[in-house]
Amino acid sequence: MVHHTHAAKLFLTMALLLGIFFLPLGRAAWQKPIQPSLSGGVLTCLAIHPLDPAKFLLASGHDIFESERGNAWRPLWSQTDANAPFKRLFSFLHLPDFVFALSSDTVFMGDLKNRSWRVVYHDVSRVPISFAVHALDPDRWFVGTERGLLETEDGGKTWSPSPLFRESGPVPLVFFDEARLFLATENALYISAADSLARQVFTLPGTENESAEAAGGDRDKDASSYLFKIHDLIATRNGSSKLFLATRNGVFQSMDHGYRWEPLPQSGLQSTSVLQLASSAEGDRLYAATPRGIYAYNPRARRWTGLFEGLARDGAQSIAVLNDEKLLAITEEGFVQYPLAPFSPETGPDLTIYQPAEETLTLFKELLSMEPTAREVHKHVIQYADVSNGKIKRWQTGSRLAALLPNLSFSKSFSRSASIDIDRGGTNDPDRYIIGPADSSKSGYRTLSWDFGDMIYSSDQTSIDSREKLMVELRHDLLSEATRIYYERRRLQIDLLFTPPASEQEHLEDLLRMDELTTLLDGMTDGFFSKRLERIYEEKPELNGLWTFTPGNAEGGTTFNAQRSTNNVTNP
Repeated sequence: MVHHTHAAKLFLTMALLLGIFFLPLGRAAWQKPIQPSLSGGVLTCLAIHPLDPAKFLLASGHDIFESERGNAWRPLWSQTDANAPFKRLFSFLHLPDFVFALSSDTVFMGDLKNRSWRVVYHDVSRVPISFAVHALDPDRWFVGTERGLLETEDGGKTWSPSPLFRESGPVPLVFFDEARLFLATENALYISAADSLARQVFTLPGTENESAEAAGGDRDKDASSYLFKIHDLIATRNGSSKLFLATRNGVFQSMDHGYRWEPLPQSGLQSTSVLQLASSAEGDRLYAATPRGIYAYNPRARRWTGLFEGLARDGAQSIAVLNDEKLLAITEEGFVQYPLAPFSPETGPDLTIYQPAEETLTLFKELLSMEPTAREVHKHVIQYADVSNGKIKRWQTGSRLAALLPNLSFSKSFSRSASIDIDRGGTNDPDRYIIGPADSSKSGYRTLSWDFGDMIYSSDQTSIDSREKLMVELRHDLLSEATRIYYERRRLQIDLLFTPPASEQEHLEDLLRMDELTTLLDGMTDGFFSKRLERIYEEKPELNGLWTFTPGNAEGGTTFNAQRSTNNVTNP
């Protein structure tokens, strides 16, 4: 018990310090506003409105919507081709009246003023997967296709292969930073300055000799740039020369307009496959959408922090920062938004910190020591999902022991036929047929055989190895999700204790979120987590007082000032 108490005290101390350090994020959580109509399919992508920075555009499979005030939506356009859903939206500040939508084989251009749409590119033999408008010439556009780079100088009326890039492979990324054109292939990045021939400036580490098949063999069925290894490129909006590149192997940063690249740390990321990036000028924050959630990068701490509060399912595919006030995202739950707190300098006025009463802390430490540990949760997740290594070992042992059992072959046959003879008569007498006894025959055999070579190496091992790889990946995904939910629940408990809600409604919402996280853990452990909690609170009913809201909740604790600083925290 002493060990658990000491660990709990250390955990609470670290949580308090981290809470001070990341205080600008406050109690923000993902919010799920009213969703647009999903009659055109699930939501796929979003983009900032080029005419109004306070608005944004959202696309589903067949519909495009414009955000309105009060979480309302205004339909912009619908297309009826079920085989060509919208995959990407593109807007450009130097072409503010228009938005471009990319589908499976077509690029549409929408006029935001008169609400009209027209096709500007369509070619089933050269499937479009990326798009960009020249930064200095609004009539010069580029389309990256599955078979090279195309460009037009007359606003989409005629297209031809671009002389800036002569590769004939896929071009999943086209991006302009001022007058510099960036192009991406399967695993390399090129730059073209002042309309010069594009030259390579970056190769994704560890991919020089990889086969192009690694990106997926059915690209014609689903021509999305996310199938390739380089996914997105953005430039910061604070006047610096920083560029960030999203790849399957994490995020890379350039400090010299894209000529030299270095990887950002991956600490804190549960998935290194970064699909899309967004940045906020306030606080120099970088945000990443991954299949395992949305993360914020802190350049001072050189680590990523997961933004999971309010999300039951964390997969994300598209993000954008709206007016440095909200982080918008499309996740498995639909469209969600995250309020971004105003940036505060590293040093500033004193911060008021709430310290719970000593008896409350003692009670909470006792609860921590009694609740299931992450290791116990992992054990029950593995047991309930039946993804332990023991199954594979049993299969491997069984495949070898099977060589001791013989292969038994058994065959039996039986045939029967009539016996007929002919008695030929004379010239005037007819022939007579004489039927004799039936002819019958029987045969059969039984064989036993052994292949003792299977005891050394069974042909079943190849199949078992393949299943083992799939099971390891499944177990990793399950344990990662369980770990994320477990510690998000723990952070919520600490938040309730050290940051008492200002209203009973907010308190109830926090309790509802805690119950939701507990239920998610139950779903992965066959109810183990709730069963343990029920036993704990039956044995210690006074623990319920930790989650009771009273208007004077803060009066039971102590407040003190802590100056926000990069190096120290001032104690009371």
